[in-house]
Amino acid sequence: MKVTIKGKRYDSDMCEELGEYNHYNNGNESGTTYLLRAEDGTLLSYTDSNGQDCFLSDSMEVFDGNIDFYEMSEDQEKRCAELKLIEIV
Repeated sequence: MKVTIKGKRYDSDMCEELGEYNHYNNGNESGTTYLLRAEDGTLLSYTDSNGQDCFLSDSMEVFDGNIDFYEMSEDQEKRCAELKLIEIV
């Protein structure tokens, strides 16, 4: 997905994926929200909806949410720690 935010053009395919959060509606997966990092360091939230939930739609915006809900691989955890987004204890 490509969007323009404050005059900057972002492409989800060109971003680094730092984590993901799966959405469910009545037990069915309805989409995934990805925590992305753009080349300029901006954190983005990208939601890819599959149409199972009429309240969830495709979108991409500057991330201002809670990182606690995102699932991360070990490599993603290490990268988020490097970026000082999380602390591994």
